Formats: sequence, structure tokens, C-alpha cells
Amino acid sequence: MSEPTRMKRAERLGAWCWALLLLGAALLLVSQLRQAAPLDTRITALLPEVRETPLIEQAERHLTQAFEDRLVLLVRGEDPARLVADLRDRLRDSNAVAEFDDGAIERADRALADYRYRLLAEPLASAGDEAWTQRALSRLFAPGVSADPLGDPFGLLDAWLSRLLDGPIRPVEGLPAVDDEGGHWFLVGGRLAASPYDMTLQRQLVGALDDFRTAHPDAELLRAGLVFHAASGASQAKREISTIGLGALLGILLLLWCVFRRGVTLFSLLLPVACGVLFALPLTWALFGTLNLLTLAFGASLIGVAVDYALHLQCARQLSPDRPLSRIWPGLWLGLVSSLAAYLAQLATPLPGLRQMATFAALGLLGAWLTVRLWLPHFAARPHPVTASLAERLDRLRLPSRAPLSWGLLTLLGVAAVAVIAMRLTTSNDLRQLNPSPASLIAEQQRVQALLQRPTGSRYLVVTADHEDELLERLEALEAPLAELHENGHLTGYRHLARAVPSPATQQANLARVRQAYAHALPPLIERAGLPMHLQDAAVELLDAAPLLAIDEWLKMPLGRADSMLWLGRVAVDGDLRSASLVVLGDADAVAQRQLARLTSVPHVHYHDRLAALSTHLADLRDTIALWLIAAVAGLTLLFGWRYRSRTWRVLLPPLGAVVATLALFAVLGVGLTLFHLLGLLLVLGIGLDAGIFSTEHPESPAAWLAISLSCASSLLAFGLLAFSATPALHYLGMTCLVGLAATWALVPFARADTRDNPSTPAIRDGR
Repeated sequence: MSEPTRMKRAERLGAWCWALLLLGAALLLVSQLRQAAPLDTRITALLPEVRETPLIEQAERHLTQAFEDRLVLLVRGEDPARLVADLRDRLRDSNAVAEFDDGAIERADRALADYRYRLLAEPLASAGDEAWTQRALSRLFAPGVSADPLGDPFGLLDAWLSRLLDGPIRPVEGLPAVDDEGGHWFLVGGRLAASPYDMTLQRQLVGALDDFRTAHPDAELLRAGLVFHAASGASQAKREISTIGLGALLGILLLLWCVFRRGVTLFSLLLPVACGVLFALPLTWALFGTLNLLTLAFGASLIGVAVDYALHLQCARQLSPDRPLSRIWPGLWLGLVSSLAAYLAQLATPLPGLRQMATFAALGLLGAWLTVRLWLPHFAARPHPVTASLAERLDRLRLPSRAPLSWGLLTLLGVAAVAVIAMRLTTSNDLRQLNPSPASLIAEQQRVQALLQRPTGSRYLVVTADHEDELLERLEALEAPLAELHENGHLTGYRHLARAVPSPATQQANLARVRQAYAHALPPLIERAGLPMHLQDAAVELLDAAPLLAIDEWLKMPLGRADSMLWLGRVAVDGDLRSASLVVLGDADAVAQRQLARLTSVPHVHYHDRLAALSTHLADLRDTIALWLIAAVAGLTLLFGWRYRSRTWRVLLPPLGAVVATLALFAVLGVGLTLFHLLGLLLVLGIGLDAGIFSTEHPESPAAWLAISLSCASSLLAFGLLAFSATPALHYLGMTCLVGLAATWALVPFARADTRDNPSTPAIRDGR
């Protein structure tokens, strides 16, 4: 059997094997869709996996669970009782809310009544006996005050609740409310019935709120909770999948139709794209167990890259139908390797979302390349005269053999770009690059937090001890420095368990002070108020049955459930089990930061700033990606040097020149370089290397120049449209590709220069 015959049989076998693989991928996708495999809508999918100490990691998981299943709504309008009742009814009917925060304020007095003798608030704790007597007399004869001369003659419980509820929430018309300059906002809070990332729950919740707004157009509504950001991110991702993907597809279809004018040719160009997506989608879904909608939005841009291989094949066949296809396979192979290197480098990052995006893109490119290599040669070539005409006119965009002015200008611009980069390029660790939520929703969340005066949990202390009693004492020791920071305006707020549950030692001291008051302040009260004398003995007898308030009892009460986020319970610390609790902090200025650092000088107090840690980690990741970029350039330079020798610079000029041009433009515009700009540069490098490879493999070929131009144009449509994404990460990546790919195309004529009529150039020429 001859060698050509064996090659043809091997190619037919490969084509059938590829068809079977695609059939298996299609069946797997159908199975995943029928089983309702989970779609991931988390906006945190792009967040890095920050490694902390085991104690901090436990605290992070606990805080995440405490915050993510909660929602808070503030409503304002006429007839607030009716508005709140209707809002709750709609939420309850939607099955989105498992339980509401009902009656915490009203039931607090009943829940804490048995512990009132051990809960002593200032200024009673430091007041004299006469002050206690005067307080009891004023309560006894004050209108509207429900005094209890037997059970609580001095109003111990009311004083404690006033301190405990010393916040913005007040009962108004029997409903919890907060005030601002516009009046009362009425609070509706609750726990979600499912995960905030559950798309069914999101639809139910958003639908209920939309119905409420329609029914009450004059009412104002503010929202806070992770579920609203998750719903917004899911809606935004779906919208961008349709707009960016459809826009890129339509633009590329129009572009290709204008060039080739054949339906069969157009089909052959889009077939690799379809096969690439069909191959990548179910495999990525299976590998990660879920599929993030951001991956689909990013994967829509795969259209512009996957079509490149088909473009080079079809342009060669359209313009030189008699030439063997074997001459383009080396370039296609090197193009695939360089593009895969650019994508797969992202697998080295600890960003789960980006790893999934890179896997999807790499599998898609591999599927598209296999389709081009195994299937497209079997399509008949039907050239259209317009294609040759356009290629001839485009081929005129080349530098002449001698163009000192153009080369001098390019050199001058290159030197200036490098100088600008060295002097003005800055970096940015702004965490907003990870938050796709619209500014209006972020402002709404911040307004709710400001009205409720609740710490966000982005900063906290972790306090540990061998047992709960010691833990509460250590929390009490932090009260004075934290209160001082708060009073002086350095710390916006803080919460810890000892504010609600005093240590046993403090509770015992409080009970002793109450006994003293009953001995010295209660007799004058009975005498002046004309109360029966046996009241004192009965009141003192109640003190003997005063129970000790424990953390578990407090967390079971309606008012104490909110403090569950502060209690870690028994955790492993350095191999030992210890009790641990959080001190959640508000915004802290530089003074507070220094003081908090001093508080952690003891081994049982640990400080963590989630935003600062994440920002630092993003900076480290950005530096890592920069090193990957440099390493990729160095490795590819060695590879191309082995193949192209003295022509290696021609391969590297378009991608490296594009990288320099992009960085210089960002430096001039004052754009801080982020992690996602660098990921975009990796893509520019991969796509630009395709252009450099083919312009070097076939420098005199109009077909190669036409394919390169169409490739850059289609990639600009695909990746450039990401610049219009409302997701910051995708926007930065799109802007980088938009600038970088335009620069790549502009530099290709320089890479093709000095080859015409130069016999020393070992290039393959059309027609030779």
C-alpha cells in the first residue's frame, strides 16, 4: 500500500473517530441538561482561594454561612403596617423566605426576664443607693411605664435592653424601624429558603418584589443581601451571553459573507466553531461539576478565535486551490500550540472561575482545530471572484523593500512606548474588579448598612480561650479599647458576645450589687411609695433563684439569633480544642488599624482584614501572571528560534509589539494594570503569535495576509465586545484585547516586509 493511500485511510479513520467523540459529547450534554446539572451564578467565582491559618479559614466559612442566607428589606410609604404585611405575604407566598425575624424586640423582655438580676447596665452599676431609689420612684409614678415593684422595682431589665438595643432600630407603630431625614424605614428581615445562588429562588424573590413594586408604586424599597447581588450577576451574565455572543456571531457572519460570498464556505468556517463549543461545553461541565454563567459569557468570545484555523485553510484553498494543504499544517499546528499555551497558563492561577474559563476555551480551540484538520479538507473549494479581488487589494498594505522612514518611526514609537511604560505605568488592586453588581445595587446595600449601623464583617477579631467563661472575660477586656476607638471616630462600630452575655464573674458581681441595692435602696422606696413592708422579703427571695445567662441560652432567644454569627464554638487551635468567638468590626482608619494590631500582641487575639488580604493576594496573582507572561515569551522565543532562525523576530514582532503598545496606552491614560489586564495580554500574545507565525511561514502569500486580517477582525469582534461588558473583569480583559489585537494587525505588515524579491528568504511563495 502506497504512502498517500495509508495517509488517506488514517485521515478518514481520524475523521470518524472525531465524529464519534462529538457524538459522545452531544449525548453527555443532553444528559446534563435533562438532569438539570447545576449552573453557577456566584459572583465570587473569580475570587482567589486565599490560604489562611486554619482558625481564620473556619471564621471565614462561618461568616460566609451567616451572611449569605440572610436578606434585609427596608420599606417606606403611607400606611406602613399594610405595606409591611403585604410585603411579607408576597415573600411568604413566593416560598423564597424560610422565616422572618418576627417579634425580636417585643419578646426580648420576656426571654431575659429571669436573668435581669445578673444583667446590670450603666449608669446603674456605678450609681449610689439614693439614685437607685429615685429611679424606682420615678418609674413607679411615671405615666405609661409598666413598673413591677415586686419582680423588678428598679427597672433593671429596661435599663439592660436600652443598652442592648442602643442602635438605630426602634419600634414604631409596633414595627421595627430606622430613621433618616425622610422619615421612618420599616424593617423586614429573614432567612432564605435555599442558597442565594439558587436560580429558582432568585426568580421567585425578584418576582415577588417586582409584584410588590407594581402594587405599591409610591412605596420606596431598599434591598440588602447576597441573594440580590447573585440574582443581578446571573441576569447580567445571561444578558451578556446573548448580546456579546450574538453580536460577535452576527458581525463575523457579515464579515465572512462579504469576503467569501458562498454559503458552503460560510458553513465550513462556522462548523469548527460549533464543534468546538459542542466539545468544550459538556466536558467543562463534567470536569468542574458545575458551569458558571461567566464562563459562558467569556466562552462566547471563543467564536473569534476558533474560526482562525478554518480561515487559514479556506483562504489558502480559495486563492491557491491547486496548492497542497500540507504546506499550511505546520503553521496551524504552531498556532494551536501558542494559543493553548496562552489559555492554559491561566490554569496555574488559584482563581476557580478563570480556570474554568481557560479550560472551556482550550477545549473549544482543540475541538475547532481537529474539525479543521480532519473534516474541512473534504469540503470542495468553490472560489468566488470577490475573494481574490479583496485579497489582492489587501495585499497592497505591505511595506516596500526599503522603507527607512516607516522603520524609523516604528523604532521611535517603540522606544517612546518603553519609556512611558517605565515611567508612568501603575498597577491597581481595586476589589471592584471582582464585583459585577451595578453601582445602584451597591449603593443600595451601603445605604441599608449605614441605616442599620451594622458592621459588614470584612474586618474582625477572633478571640480564643480554653473555656467559655475565660472567653467572655477576654471579650470584656477588649471593650474599653474598642469603645474608645468608636467614641473618637476611628472605628465605626463593633459587636461581640460579651456585650449581651457578661462573663460569669461579671454576672456574679452584678448580682452582688443588686443585693446591695435591695438592702439599702429598696426600704426607702417602700416607705416613700407607701408599699406593703412584706414586699421587700418577697423581692429579695427572688434574687436567690436568679439563673446565670449562658451563651447557648442567649443564642436561642429571638434577640440573640443575630449574634449566632459571632459564636464559633469549639474549634481546633494548634491541635487543641478551644472556645472561639468573633468581634465584628466596622470601618477602621489608620489609627484604629494600628491599635487593632497592638491588640493582637497576645496569642489569643487574631485580627483579619478580609479586603486587605484579598487585595494583597490579587497583587501577588498579578505578579505571578506577569512572570508567566515573561516565561511564555522566553519559551516561545526558543521554540521559534529553533524553527525560524534569523526570522524569529518576524514571529515575535506582532504579539510583543502589541503587548508594548497596549501597556503604553494604559500608561498614558493612567489606567492601573490589574490581574485581568494581564490575562488579556496573555490572549493577545496567543492570538498575535498566530499572526506572526503565518506571516513568517507565508510572507508573500495574499491568502495568509487575508486570513490574518480576517482573524484579527473576527477576534476584535469577539474579544473587543467584551469591553462593553458590565462585569469589570471581562471589561478589562476586553479592553486589553481590543487595543492589543488592533496593534497586532497594524504590525503584521512590518513582519512581512523585506521579503519580496529577496532570494535569501527561505519562504514558501504562492505560485512557486
